Amino acid sequence: MLLFIFSCGGTTDNKEGDDGKIGGGPEVTVDSTDKAVGSKYDFMISNIPIPFDILNKLFNSGVPYNGELPNFISNVSKYSQSNAKALNLGIYGADLTYLITFEQFNEMSPYLKTSKKLADELGIPLAFDKDALEKYDMYKRNKDSLEQMLYRSYNAVDKTLRSNQRIGMATLVVTGGWVEGLYLTTKTLGNSPPEGNNKMLYRIIWQQHIYLDNIVDLMKEFKNDKEFSWLNEELMGIKKIYDNLANKNDVSSEEVAIIAAKVEVLRSKIIGEG
Repeated sequence: MLLFIFSCGGTTDNKEGDDGKIGGGPEVTVDSTDKAVGSKYDFMISNIPIPFDILNKLFNSGVPYNGELPNFISNVSKYSQSNAKALNLGIYGADLTYLITFEQFNEMSPYLKTSKKLADELGIPLAFDKDALEKYDMYKRNKDSLEQMLYRSYNAVDKTLRSNQRIGMATLVVTGGWVEGLYLTTKTLGNSPPEGNNKMLYRIIWQQHIYLDNIVDLMKEFKNDKEFSWLNEELMGIKKIYDNLANKNDVSSEEVAIIAAKVEVLRSKIIGEG
């Protein structure tokens, strides 16, 4: 099962700047003979939960939908570099999951168009082709069918990824989706104490350290690429908080607040507001 897996095709972009925010620079590829990297990638995506699972738990806990949380679609004009597009394709994918889960069907269309724009520009037209978009429209108020359609879109992208060996780009998309999923969870929880249904949400936030470890481990394979170094540094900052939890098997409200702040800073850099 997949989180958000997109492969990058097309041309190599020139770097806009050196601060690392929103990505940039040449696309990262991994030679098909590098089986170790491929195995790490397979392990990572097989051990990161589908956002629907997490967000459905949020939905079932009774928390309200917050329309200010998803990345604004107007931000897509900022993403001219391939790395930025890949990261934000993961962001918008998690946002689509959030919209479907919370049954905000009227808000889906612009997010689908934005995801299609990024996918097309990254050379993955089959993910959101005409047939797929027509089916999204056909099932526009059927939550279960929309979940299946979104999964199929990303599954189609996975096949493109595997045929092109674009593991570096795929890692960025998965990371973007993971960051947005944790952002949505922590922002939805807010300052609520770990009581009642919130206990489950706190548990979800604690579990993220497992998936973060997998992402950081794969990031080591790209340690010599400056396009990954800034992102890895931010992720390591979040990992340090998890590593230093007072209770290794739980997370407190104070620790959640610290994690939430770190995630928000990273997310702001990815979407271009940092």
